[in-house]
Amino acid sequence: MISSTPLKETNISIDGYDVRISEKGSGPAVILLHGLGGSLEWWESNLNALSQKYRVIAFDFLGFGHSAKPKIRFSLDVASDFMLSFLDAFALPKASLIGNSMGGLIALHTASKFPERVERLILVDNAGFGPEVSFILCLASVYPVGEFVLAMRNHFTARMILSHLFYDSKRLPSHLVNCILRILDLPRTGEVCLEVLRSGVNLKGLRDIIWISIQKRAESLPHKTLIIWGADDRITPLFQAYMGKNLIKNSKLLVFEKCGHLPQVEWAEKFNRAVVDFLES
Repeated sequence: MISSTPLKETNISIDGYDVRISEKGSGPAVILLHGLGGSLEWWESNLNALSQKYRVIAFDFLGFGHSAKPKIRFSLDVASDFMLSFLDAFALPKASLIGNSMGGLIALHTASKFPERVERLILVDNAGFGPEVSFILCLASVYPVGEFVLAMRNHFTARMILSHLFYDSKRLPSHLVNCILRILDLPRTGEVCLEVLRSGVNLKGLRDIIWISIQKRAESLPHKTLIIWGADDRITPLFQAYMGKNLIKNSKLLVFEKCGHLPQVEWAEKFNRAVVDFLES
């Protein structure tokens, strides 16, 4: 993990919704998509490094972080349509997408649905290549377990749960724990997280309608794709990375040893080098 500086942020309107963004650099556009319950802060150690050569935009996805949380039914089609509006709002005919976890799932779906708008694809421990996900997520999808966990949140429980995302819990930045807690205090944050989780996950894992569809979409992806995975990911198991490599024809797989679900945080320098090398290749 490398040190990070606070990101300059602003808000823009997309489809009439207030969306929080952080933008830096110039050149080919690169969009950063965070995972479930995340925010643009999870890219703090990457945005500055990548912006040396690219126009990098991180944002709080609709329903998360400090962005608007409308009372709509969240789905992959809604998410990918929002991504199209996002690109239009920045007048970007094309952009490379980097997505972690849920963000990778949305990035892949967007690239499949609007292939002409995506330059390259970087999938980071993404969901969707198979039904297997952490039993913690499966359990939280059941009412009222998720509600109970959110009601019991404090610094200790938040750190304990977030540590599950790392191989080495010492690499979890304390300020990100505080960030998560602040965001969870915002109206509808927990409610939306559970809505999105339950729309995609049940006790058996990722819902069949999602992972079967994603596998089919992955097979037809024309984009040059880099898959980055933590060898010790306890959320989406490593064997799914190899499934993704086999499904996406024009893809390359990098496995980070001693790494969990968030390579961009846990091994930021290595992650940044790998991304720049891929985008320049």
